[in-house]
Amino acid sequence: MKKHSLLLLSLTFVFSCNPPVEIPDSGWKMVYRNDETGKATFGNKAELLDAVRLGYPIRIGWGSNSVEHVADADFLTIFRGEEVFAQIRSIIGQAPRIDGDTLKIRFRTQNHWTKIAGTNGYSTGLMTDYMNDSIVGGGTDRYTATTWYVNYPTHKTDMEARPLWRDASPLWENWETTSE
Repeated sequence: MKKHSLLLLSLTFVFSCNPPVEIPDSGWKMVYRNDETGKATFGNKAELLDAVRLGYPIRIGWGSNSVEHVADADFLTIFRGEEVFAQIRSIIGQAPRIDGDTLKIRFRTQNHWTKIAGTNGYSTGLMTDYMNDSIVGGGTDRYTATTWYVNYPTHKTDMEARPLWRDASPLWENWETTSE
């Protein structure tokens, strides 16, 4: 019995000397914010890049004129390992309307709308009339502040967040952009 107590006491001492293992927070977390010029105003862009490469769900948020929007990123692009661009799924357009003291949000009954936002401040939108299958607005270059959120899993992955093209092709090393 004395040996058992001594062993238990020794194990308790050993485990109490080790700091507790810190488990990263899971769930949605704001990780980065850029202003309209692309300057970081919160967080670390490298953390966002890693999250995109690991396939974690991303959301973007933006606003203007007292209206704020948050949407899931449906398609993500990393360019040259430096900038992230997020495209949201097309939504039915909506417009706020104030009637006296009452605020309403109404559908724009014929319009679908989508957006691309970048960590460099770039943003563009596109509006289509789905009844006539035609473009009715957007497509212009804009620059807006964007907030970036990541949904971290409950369990940390052992994968390394490496560039996805690194093992695929050396062609990207010589990538040149051309003006349109």
